[in-house]
Amino acid sequence: MDKKSNSRITRKTIGGTVYVVESLVSDTAKETVYDKVMRLVTSDASCRIKLSDSSGLCPKIYSTSSK
Repeated sequence: MDKKSNSRITRKTIGGTVYVVESLVSDTAKETVYDKVMRLVTSDASCRIKLSDSSGLCPKIYSTSSK
């Protein structure tokens, strides 16, 4: 692997498996990581609502937290 100043390698061991993730920073990116994750989460949440309302394919999520 080519070591670049805009790359980062993270190693994490979970249950005996080592995961290696290389992340790169794009010079042409139009959104931050935070913005991208928020967009994906919001999009997925909106999709789940549409699915549950129209087709019943989306299972209900039950929380164990007390209100």
